Amino acid sequence: MKISFKETTKKYINHFKLNKVLECINEEESKIYFIGGSTRSIILDKLNNLDIDLVVPEINQKTIDSLANEFEIKINYSYKNLSFKIDNLDIQISSFRKDLINYGRQSKITSTQSIEDDSLRRDLTINSIYINCKGQLTDFYCGRKDLLNSKLKFILDPIKTIQQDYLRAIRYIRFMSLFKNPKTDLSDIEALKFLSKNIKDFVKPNKIKNELSKIYNMEFPNNSLDFIKKNKDLFFLKEYL
Repeated sequence: MKISFKETTKKYINHFKLNKVLECINEEESKIYFIGGSTRSIILDKLNNLDIDLVVPEINQKTIDSLANEFEIKINYSYKNLSFKIDNLDIQISSFRKDLINYGRQSKITSTQSIEDDSLRRDLTINSIYINCKGQLTDFYCGRKDLLNSKLKFILDPIKTIQQDYLRAIRYIRFMSLFKNPKTDLSDIEALKFLSKNIKDFVKPNKIKNELSKIYNMEFPNNSLDFIKKNKDLFFLKEYL
């Protein structure tokens, strides 16, 4: 049975007045997808996410021109995305991407028309849930189930996932504050601790500080803060809090 979030998606779009943004995107409704915090908000029916993330098969020139006529956009051609603000909303629109080379924080990407290829670039199952503007769900890694069960889990092998981008280790710690009682896999935690010694070699201090600062805006910040304080491998992160 296909799961639909038609009504909550419509509610989300209307609440944040996103219709004008969506009208500027030169793509069918069924191929404009919410991702990340947006999909978590839709699934949980919570309207508290101010970071709006959208993905489409390709951001074409017509889309860029239409958005530029309405908003002050910033384009990152290397990462095939664009961003802009509307009042207190931070909106990012990305093309489907596929990693060619990825290690540490360095990556080489290419375009793809495959949503599954794009999903392989995500870190956690709860961050790889796609819901299009019609409310149709695409969920390759059971992210919805993990979200409803307060489960944090890397979508692929945790060692390889972190080595591809060490910021993912810090993001994992941050997302512990998403749930009241987060559930974790021992293999993910062990990988995080084992590789934590390399974080400062690959992630710039301002990136570490910026990611950790987001903990304080989450519902259960003490989960992340206590995890750092209780694990000696992570004590070095205290200076960034």
